[in-house]
Amino acid sequence: MTEFEDLEAEWARIVEARDAAAARDFLADDFVLSSTGDEIDTRSLVPRDVDARVFGDVAVISARLRWDASLRDQDLTGDYAVTDVFTRGDGRWLASWRISVRLA
Repeated sequence: MTEFEDLEAEWARIVEARDAAAARDFLADDFVLSSTGDEIDTRSLVPRDVDARVFGDVAVISARLRWDASLRDQDLTGDYAVTDVFTRGDGRWLASWRISVRLA
């Protein structure tokens, strides 16, 4: 597994576990999640097809996620394309931004 595949897998683990403490360590201070994330019931989240481009202290990662989840009575299960931006701070990568689109 590459470094960025490991990061995507860690992010998936944090989401699945709803681990707020780990999320605070994983996300950059200025990361903004503009969704109803706290209300989503994630049963599994599996990243695949991870590809990364590194530009100094910025990494742009594209990946596909297989997400098994629901929001109240709405089924969110499906495949998603994501673009993640990580920035290097204090010698480690921090998630700074995520764009996610559900695939048909």
